[in-house]
Amino acid sequence: MQNRNNPLVSVAIVTYNHEKFITECLDSVLSQDYNNVEIVISDDNSTDNTVAIINNFIKNRKTNISIKIITSNINEGVTANTNKAHFNCKGKYIAWLGGDDLMLPGKIRKQVEILESNSDCNIVFHNLDVFDSESGKTLFLFSNLKRSNYQKKDLIKLGCINGACSNMVRRSATPPHGFYKYLPVAADWLYWIETIGNGTAIYINEVLGKYRRHSNNVTLKTNNISQADIDHLNTCNYLIKNSIKYFNEIRFRQSQIIFSLRNKMNYLECLKYSLSIRINLKALIALIVYYLTFTKYKFK
Repeated sequence: MQNRNNPLVSVAIVTYNHEKFITECLDSVLSQDYNNVEIVISDDNSTDNTVAIINNFIKNRKTNISIKIITSNINEGVTANTNKAHFNCKGKYIAWLGGDDLMLPGKIRKQVEILESNSDCNIVFHNLDVFDSESGKTLFLFSNLKRSNYQKKDLIKLGCINGACSNMVRRSATPPHGFYKYLPVAADWLYWIETIGNGTAIYINEVLGKYRRHSNNVTLKTNNISQADIDHLNTCNYLIKNSIKYFNEIRFRQSQIIFSLRNKMNYLECLKYSLSIRINLKALIALIVYYLTFTKYKFK
């Protein structure tokens, strides 16, 4: 199925209770102007009609594209479900997509062209239209990046600058363990870091996908510390152990993560802890303002 000029791309789609969205998601893949594609869907024991809708789609849609669905009898969680998709992909490249997200025209072709032309590039990502599921209105664009080329140290220091459903990766560069299983919800940041390795990530400054915001988003921001927050902190711990040469970048990101938790934990202690890890301007200003206003003003 692969050839030099038109390599196979695996579109890995992870689903859980996406009955309202999965048909539109699949149609957005089939509408691409790149035909050497396989679709690998991994469903995490959805309690709605997601699986039935997918099976009906496979039965009734006339397409030469292979569509494979992997199901489970138990709910295994985000990372385990994502790994099932990962390890069933056969393409030279993997394009990641949530069952509630959408590809826009030209996405796959443009990403393949960059990967084929840059042998040291292991990740290609692009901007995303983050939209409200109910109204369909754009809430904001995911990125405001100015550069096009990034290295491992950048992905560590800057965090998840590449929205999950914007990524296409070189499969041969991905870690042998896939997504780290001890990060049950938010293992993607580490996956991108390990995939980029000694290569590069290239950013396309163009909106080529749509990320849907709805009440069931796994990483939706809450007022309490989430498993995703814990996973990001544990990623820092993992990196300190396994990528010590990037110690300064890791500590910078760790400090930023702690600062971002200031309204989920003790505000003052978060500011102090963030600054104890690494001096950063945001936390320093927040601390000064907090004291100058006699603890009345807190940065949102």
